[in-house]
Amino acid sequence: MEAGFVKKAKWRIEAGAHSAVAALFRQLPAETVFVIGEHLGRAIWPFMKARRNTIARNLRIAGLVGAEESKSTARESFIRTVANLMCSSVSANMRGEDIGEILEVENPELLAEAAAKGKGVMLLLAHMGNWELLTRLHRTFPEGVKIGGFYRPLNNPILNERVLRERQADGARMFSKRDSLHHVSGFLRENGVVGILADQRVGWQGELVPFFGRLTRTSPVPSLLARRCKSEALALSFRTIAPGRWVARYHPVEKPYSTTNCMAALEKAMEVSLIDVFWMQERWKMYIGKRATPVKWLGEPESRGNKPHRALIWVNDSERDLPLPPACLHPDIMHEYAVGKEVGALEAIDLSQTLPVDYILTFSKHPGLREKARELGIRVYPVSYFSE
Repeated sequence: MEAGFVKKAKWRIEAGAHSAVAALFRQLPAETVFVIGEHLGRAIWPFMKARRNTIARNLRIAGLVGAEESKSTARESFIRTVANLMCSSVSANMRGEDIGEILEVENPELLAEAAAKGKGVMLLLAHMGNWELLTRLHRTFPEGVKIGGFYRPLNNPILNERVLRERQADGARMFSKRDSLHHVSGFLRENGVVGILADQRVGWQGELVPFFGRLTRTSPVPSLLARRCKSEALALSFRTIAPGRWVARYHPVEKPYSTTNCMAALEKAMEVSLIDVFWMQERWKMYIGKRATPVKWLGEPESRGNKPHRALIWVNDSERDLPLPPACLHPDIMHEYAVGKEVGALEAIDLSQTLPVDYILTFSKHPGLREKARELGIRVYPVSYFSE
């Protein structure tokens, strides 16, 4: 069914606003836009409670900072992310020959060596720094080596067409997630370099592997394509070195190019600059519910990470001895009980260990618990969801 008048009007307003802001920023040096972004990030940070919690929780799970330090690092990361996102409107329209003004590549020889084998290169990226620079990165490649990349179509078709046109303006080839992988394989076999943002959260279709030591489901596409096309694989980091200036660095991927090894290389890339990473997505979210149990999500009992999932059982005194259903019991889940606690104690319980609470199980209703948990980014499930 054709979109209604209101939806189309909304799309036009969004696209118009995007164009106006982008046009304004393109009149300014990247350094100035970056500084404006930092000021904006500081101004809106106090109002972004949900984002604050998500970033801090991700940093704790990654194990890169402690529970207390995660709060200050989360703020730095948020401010840096806003600045990087605003600068993407500048870099997206730069002429290719000017890319050296804002981007330096530390070790271009690693990409040159991989491309010299003639079978293409899978390039694993995180949402990090000014990742829109990927579509201009081929200006640093050996002559004749092309760049391609995966993208997620935007919900606004007017804006999507405009953004896609900008990304392909300098010769980059963009592949939608809806495109057949045969098209991507053909591009690789022509010795193309294909970039994919591999840090994204995926649902049940993902492959279960450790990421920063925590089991999660990850897209198998980079590994699949590298092995199918016998291509090389590298990871790439973007680090901010000054307002409006970034440095890229390639990182080797250990062979064989399994999903586990691909994600291990991506970890190394992300560790280059924690505050340049886009931590705002619930990267380790478990997709569980009435028919999707924790045991199904985590797979076979042998599936274990170095950082187990933390489940909090919130009970009254009379419920402390009630058994949990088998669908909740997996070796990778660490259970702890909060018996007769006031709802206000939840944050202290969450911060009492290095890893945050992933979810809460309850046998009965506890007034205010769900609301408090939502503030902290923690989901609450009744045990009955998982009972047979």
